[in-house]
Amino acid sequence: MGSIASEEEEVKVEVRVASPAHYLLQIESFSLLSESGVEKFESNEFEAGGYKWKMIIYPDGKGSDKGSEHVSVYLALSGTSSLPTGWEVNAIYTFFLFNQLCDNYLSVRGKMRRFQPIKSLWGLPKFVSHKTFKEASNGYLVDDKCVFGAEIFVIQRQAISECLSMVKSNDSFKREWKICNFSNLGKDWFSEEFTVGDYKWKLLLYPKGDGNSKGSDISIFLQSVDAKDFDHHQKVKAKCSICLKDQINGESKKLSCKIVFGFQLPCSLGVIQSFCL
Repeated sequence: MGSIASEEEEVKVEVRVASPAHYLLQIESFSLLSESGVEKFESNEFEAGGYKWKMIIYPDGKGSDKGSEHVSVYLALSGTSSLPTGWEVNAIYTFFLFNQLCDNYLSVRGKMRRFQPIKSLWGLPKFVSHKTFKEASNGYLVDDKCVFGAEIFVIQRQAISECLSMVKSNDSFKREWKICNFSNLGKDWFSEEFTVGDYKWKLLLYPKGDGNSKGSDISIFLQSVDAKDFDHHQKVKAKCSICLKDQINGESKKLSCKIVFGFQLPCSLGVIQSFCL
């Protein structure tokens, strides 16, 4: 098999009885192609995998692909003008050569190739050497007649695409809230909405604490208003600092934290901290 395709072409070579599923081409008087100066023969269109194709045979090899002293066989995607912009077709092709003495086929399968506007022609420049092809005992060329074939397996695109996008925002927000009648507040207090980094936020205050700090601290939370509408993977990380101002001395007690907000995070709340009562 050393004269059937070269190893660097990454092919699988085998012999099988079943004929090609998609296309057969019988050539009579094969030698006349070379004698007549025919560089290549292009077949009629045939369909496979929902697309139109043509088989192209270079009787004296495709010189630009170093196929001299060989028969080169290629596959071209046809009718591309009707395909959508940016089209691409991924396919695995197998070329065949009929052994007329043994009634079976030499099968040479190439690796997966991507057919696209910049390259819609793929194949095997060294499909079979002239010596092997013309040797009468091999049965490939009998009475100057031969039969080539092709099978094409198109890989249908059914994959689900996903994109991870991370954006760093340098937006900042500074605001002072003055809460009147603090002692008369109910269980909780919400600030008005404010926007930072294209996201909406609120502050949530529990005057008498919340959870384990209930009755002993003032609890403050940062709430993401948008988190309820996030998809499963969407998250926002926020860096927040809250200051409790000493109205007599002018000093402040500052509490800082980093919080990640997402659809499944409880109540879309991030605990900022608790101030002791």
